[in-house]
Amino acid sequence: MKTKKWIIYTIYGILIIAVFLYVRFPSDSTGRYIKSVVEGSNPDVVLSFGSVRPCFPPGIRLHSFSASFKSKPGSTLRADVVKIRPAFLNLLSGKLSLLLYVDSYEGSMQADINFANRFSTQGPVIIKARFNDFNIGKCSFIKTVAGRLVDGRLSGSLLYDGKWNGIINGTGNAKFTLLDGNIQILGDIFGLNEVNFDKIEADMTLKNRTVKITGLDITGKQLSGSFTGNIFLDRDIMQSRLALKGNIEIPALDRKVSATLKGTVSKPIQRFM
Repeated sequence: MKTKKWIIYTIYGILIIAVFLYVRFPSDSTGRYIKSVVEGSNPDVVLSFGSVRPCFPPGIRLHSFSASFKSKPGSTLRADVVKIRPAFLNLLSGKLSLLLYVDSYEGSMQADINFANRFSTQGPVIIKARFNDFNIGKCSFIKTVAGRLVDGRLSGSLLYDGKWNGIINGTGNAKFTLLDGNIQILGDIFGLNEVNFDKIEADMTLKNRTVKITGLDITGKQLSGSFTGNIFLDRDIMQSRLALKGNIEIPALDRKVSATLKGTVSKPIQRFM
């Protein structure tokens, strides 16, 4: 009987402490700290969020989150909920790691963020992430970076090793699938001003400021195709140079053509043979 009472009192005490910490949680100071850390290491980024609250497992929960970019006015990444918590097992071994969960654009993302410096979020970082079913047609950042309307449901994974303030100098790889969408064409290709597709699959790596595309496959009723090549990155992503080649099949025209894509991300130049 005494043991049972002790267990009840212990649980009661833990609940009281948890409620106290939740009610007295320093939301304003925690929010200011997060902004100072992120914006301090990324001067181009401006963060905002509606509220900061504790969550379980121990961590913090941001509501109505947004990240805008000074160099790209009008481009914003938004999330309904962002949860951040430390990876306690890694902390016990002397490593600083964060676990991130994002609920955004009708989809979700989970990421492990591992810092080389155990006492600071500055310096090299390794990011492993998986994302699922993002409705990218609602994301203004994608539209701005791509320079055109892009719609579809995006899923995939990525691995990045580098620094926050020098992403193009890092290394990594990514795979993604984009389903049931369309891409606006700036101009007229075979009478099309947009491409509707059933699926786009891509496999790519990042090294020496170059994104190597080992596979980019498009399937759809309007056209199907397969591309490989490189994107040579510039600090201004829109000025990155394209060097892609592949084959396109257009069922409506009963045509199969070879294609190259050069120029820059903002002004691609297509050639067909």
